[in-house]
Amino acid sequence: MTTASLSAFLPRLAFPLPTWDMIAFALRTWFASMLALYLAFALQLESPYWALLTVWIVAQPTPGMLLSKSIYLVVGTIAGSVFGVMLIALFAQTPELFVLALALLVGGCTVASNTLTNFRAYATVLAAYSSGLVASGAINTPNQVFFIAMARTSCILLGITCAIVVTSIFAPHRSEDVVRKKLAAILKDAARRAVYSWKGLPEVRRQIGKKLIDDAISLNTLIEFAAAESGSFRIQANRARSLLAHLFSMISARRALDAHLSRCGWPRHSGLEVFHEVVIDFLNDTPEKLDLGQLDELIDGLHDVRRQLGLLQPERDTASSRDLVSERLVIDRMDDLLSHLAGALEEWRDILLDHRGNEPGLNLNFHRDLRAAWINGLRAFLAVGATGAFWIASAWTHGPLALVFVSVLMSLFSSQPHPDRIGWTFFRSGLIAVGLGLIVKFFLLPFNPEFELLTLTLGLVLFPLGLVMSSPSTAAAAGGFSFVFVNMIRPLNPMVYDLNDTLNTALAILLGVLFGTLSYILIFPPNPQAARRYVTYRIRRGLELMARLNPIPPVCAWETRMYDRVNRLLDPENPSSTPTAEWMEAGLGALTLGNEILRLRHWLADETLSAQLEEPVQKTLAAFGRFCHDPQHAAREVKDRIEQVAPLDPGRDRPERCLWARILGALVEIDIYLDHHPRLLKLMKIT
Repeated sequence: MTTASLSAFLPRLAFPLPTWDMIAFALRTWFASMLALYLAFALQLESPYWALLTVWIVAQPTPGMLLSKSIYLVVGTIAGSVFGVMLIALFAQTPELFVLALALLVGGCTVASNTLTNFRAYATVLAAYSSGLVASGAINTPNQVFFIAMARTSCILLGITCAIVVTSIFAPHRSEDVVRKKLAAILKDAARRAVYSWKGLPEVRRQIGKKLIDDAISLNTLIEFAAAESGSFRIQANRARSLLAHLFSMISARRALDAHLSRCGWPRHSGLEVFHEVVIDFLNDTPEKLDLGQLDELIDGLHDVRRQLGLLQPERDTASSRDLVSERLVIDRMDDLLSHLAGALEEWRDILLDHRGNEPGLNLNFHRDLRAAWINGLRAFLAVGATGAFWIASAWTHGPLALVFVSVLMSLFSSQPHPDRIGWTFFRSGLIAVGLGLIVKFFLLPFNPEFELLTLTLGLVLFPLGLVMSSPSTAAAAGGFSFVFVNMIRPLNPMVYDLNDTLNTALAILLGVLFGTLSYILIFPPNPQAARRYVTYRIRRGLELMARLNPIPPVCAWETRMYDRVNRLLDPENPSSTPTAEWMEAGLGALTLGNEILRLRHWLADETLSAQLEEPVQKTLAAFGRFCHDPQHAAREVKDRIEQVAPLDPGRDRPERCLWARILGALVEIDIYLDHHPRLLKLMKIT
């Protein structure tokens, strides 16, 4: 084959050519798994192959990711072993109750995993199927359950230890540098978004904002991995998250400003027009100054710009009430934008200087899809229960192993966008692993009894497996293969070559995977319309809580949770997504609506309002306190309060005029959003 024809052929391959990083990952994982197996043999642990398999379960390309995952895997394994012992102790003689209890446990752990983020969810997943592993191994010998639990837990902990040691020594420690570079990049991107004109194309503005939101959400995960890998960065992790929270608030302020200017145009205030040019020039210079490391100059400049902005007093200059409301809103949103940019830059400076002072004031909060969590939990309960019923009815000795793999499928992949596709990938890779496992176990291993030869023989399969696992696009298939292949060959000391037992093991694994995959398709299949209605319900519920919770919720918690919701609705991998401009505008608009409600609450709590202003604010908040159940009433109430507040202009030079303009501006913004997005008020019209 010529070079040209080879180049034309290679792009068709699903797997890319291996890079040095991929080769290094494969070698590290193979070496760590063989080290774990050797030590398990030397320590004469029962089921030593679990030490080997654990290395492949926790395998990650960076030490930070591995350490983060391993911590939660240890917690989940210990909890699962305790649960497994309890299941056998309570229900060893009553298989019906055993299956019911295991199904309840797997279902509950699945619910918990769906409400947690990153590798925290893995702890509950491990608790689910580790309990099944321990219980299934002891179902026929209940008096040995404690020893089985100790043996399997020891093997898993040994595998984790070997993976951590090998990866920490041989893998490059890059996570902190990667996060620092991404934080610097996202600061510059945020400045570019802030400077993008409100007169620009809406589609371009949405694309810039969407990328910024995506980058910020993904960066939060990388911060966790960097904190696990680097002790010095661990101290700065919360500061990095606070930086992201400032950027989210900055995006909110810029978007609220754009939405208002698109409707009303730039206010006819000469001082404000001049000042706008000053702000634009400053923001245009920000990326270059960041590259030059001129942080102190930037921060001092921002404080000076904000001081100048505070000198603008349209309450004294503007006679028109309508113009005043617009001018005051523009000034306040510009100040919000500059304030949060300054906050982000100050956090970045503290990170660079390794400042270890007071904890940052902002943090992140993300959406938890409780509807999906309970559906996935109930689906897992039914799938495990049905598989258990099959085992009891058939009296199949390998039925408990099928239960274990149903538990793996139902708990491990339930939070993924397309768990059925992952299940089929797992099943197909499992078929390959069964065939290859039979060949290796019965045709190669009998002729290689020494451990050195065993290591080389397994390396013929495990090294290519590491290459496949190093690519994100094929990692799921590689994970499924490793689960099945190691359970097929089961390296023991001494080895046991029982073809009948191996074939039954293969059948139990594949049936468990098949039952789990079919459960995703047949039990509660995806309902995108219902899922979107649920998200809208959660938005309404959030607005209601914003209006009545005490103490007043922090703005950053509402904003970051809403950005996560919008991001999920726009994710093309999400079966319930709806990547349309309408949904993005509606979601981000609801974010602004919540911010206005919080502003009303703070003005009511912190400012001295006249009785004429206090009453409409209280009535508006009371109406939103029941927004989830009666949104139409809140919409009508806002219109009535606007009519009540609008005539109350105190007149020029009155100190309370500024607060009056702010309150009226907030009510008008709320009213405009509700008029433009009526489907927030009527859930059943959401499609």
